[in-house]
Amino acid sequence: MFKNLLSTSLVCFIFFNCSMAKKTDENNVSNLLALLVAANTNPGCSISNTEAIKSNLTQVESKPRTKYTISACDEAGFNSLGLSQSEVTKGATGTSGTSVLYTNNDVMLATNKGGTSIEVSFTMNSASSTLDVIGYGTGSPLSGPTYRLIAGAQTQYKNASNVFGNTGKGGSVSAPIPAVGTNYTYCLDFQYTMGGSRFLNGFNKPCSEVSDAERGSMAYYPIMQMMNVPVYTGGNRLGFVLNGVTVTSFTIGSIVSNTEM
Repeated sequence: MFKNLLSTSLVCFIFFNCSMAKKTDENNVSNLLALLVAANTNPGCSISNTEAIKSNLTQVESKPRTKYTISACDEAGFNSLGLSQSEVTKGATGTSGTSVLYTNNDVMLATNKGGTSIEVSFTMNSASSTLDVIGYGTGSPLSGPTYRLIAGAQTQYKNASNVFGNTGKGGSVSAPIPAVGTNYTYCLDFQYTMGGSRFLNGFNKPCSEVSDAERGSMAYYPIMQMMNVPVYTGGNRLGFVLNGVTVTSFTIGSIVSNTEM
């Protein structure tokens, strides 16, 4: 009887352990799947669509904009979004003029559709910080028409001779001057008009917050460059130089400016 009891107990013990092992394996698989799902749905490192901003210019298409949220991206995360980086840490934060982040593919919109707006959210981390926003770029390092946002100073642009100089502004507004340690969102147009002119028009607020009055009169453009802007035919990639700057997101869409010459 003792022998039969021992055999029965042994069978039950083995069955119990097999059952527990099976449950453990199932739990491990379930946990792994959950981690994979979480990695692919990380809201801090993702691409999403956001609402279009309707234009009064007939050639400009009103399509949903594409937003890149990169506040939680590491190197693998940047790669998953089709971005390349050098000397950019998770955040995304750069420390010098060689800290670059750029798209692997062509993302700028067709010039015959009016050009492209880039909305960028950023923080200047020191008094010497600068953020270059390069549109219609090509090459390595990326080169093209460029806005340079500067801590404590007026926004500059790279002219056709590859020299930086101050942008202008409309007569009814002040030039925006970014302060250190404050988060800003700028809406920056790389505009191409039906007449073939190239304008750099910018606003120190999100694109969706620019009013119809501000969009419709150059007098209200706080950042404006209408002369000596480089050609837009070199390429169609977008890039950033994060010299002491943290960028948390950027959005690509049609231009916001409703004026042209």
